[in-house]
Amino acid sequence: MNLEYLTIDVFTSEPFGGSRLNLFPLGNEVPEDLMQKLALEMGCGETAFVIPGQDSHGDRSGLRIFTPAAEIPFAGHSVLGATFAMDYLGKRSAGSASGNYTWDLEAGSYQVNTREESGFQIYSLLHDAPDFLGQYFHRRKVALTLGLAEEEIAITGLPCEVISTGLPIHIVPVASLETMSRINLRRREADSIAADLGFGDLFVFTCETTNHESTVHCRMFAPHFGIPEDPASGAATGALVAYLVKHRLVKAASKIRVISEQGLEMGRPSRLIAEAEVQDGKAVRITVGGSCVLVGTGNIIIP
Repeated sequence: MNLEYLTIDVFTSEPFGGSRLNLFPLGNEVPEDLMQKLALEMGCGETAFVIPGQDSHGDRSGLRIFTPAAEIPFAGHSVLGATFAMDYLGKRSAGSASGNYTWDLEAGSYQVNTREESGFQIYSLLHDAPDFLGQYFHRRKVALTLGLAEEEIAITGLPCEVISTGLPIHIVPVASLETMSRINLRRREADSIAADLGFGDLFVFTCETTNHESTVHCRMFAPHFGIPEDPASGAATGALVAYLVKHRLVKAASKIRVISEQGLEMGRPSRLIAEAEVQDGKAVRITVGGSCVLVGTGNIIIP
């Protein structure tokens, strides 16, 4: 068995930035019981397999997504990277490179739009409508998990909250970049949060940024998916946009644009572009996108 794959950096315009994706464009040739083994063996945050979609006509395919630890129903950077791969491999319909591509995932069907911005192709994913799943009131547990003092979260005056725009995300506010730099995730305490919520992953943000054009600075810790830290998190950024609008952390307008910087502490800088409409004080039609870069191709030969 000879399996071809692409290695793509997503949410960056430079190689070795953003979030790494290994994509198997002929995923239908990969036995199901081998998919998780490949994801673990390759050690990438996400490994995805293109499979036939619900409708074989037009620009539409299916996608299965795995972290090193588990298959997940939805992931923004896999969907965007897979769309980039369709362009690279010439598998989109003639004349549609600036249009939409639809992906059938376990969580549902998702549409990616492609447009040009400042000389780069930007791939943007339309997220589900926000689902506010509740606040998490054990702030001390969260602080201990991050290796911080409880006051470093409390000083923001903002809640820890779980929101989904396709995948439940536990959003945690902190006040400064200096606090972000001192985070030291503790797995045992993360397990305690997982016992409460069903997952112990944390998406931490501050409105203090390194780049002047950025709106927020973020870090994502997903130990229960086998990812100690993720340099770019599309699904989490969609949930964060809903959070920012709900708690009035962005300027009131009918349409908003949020630039998220992430991965700086890992040496893999990422730039995520999120946009949304605002109706009745809530974010709707949230999209999250960015650029993609091909960094390599390869083959895995299985005897």
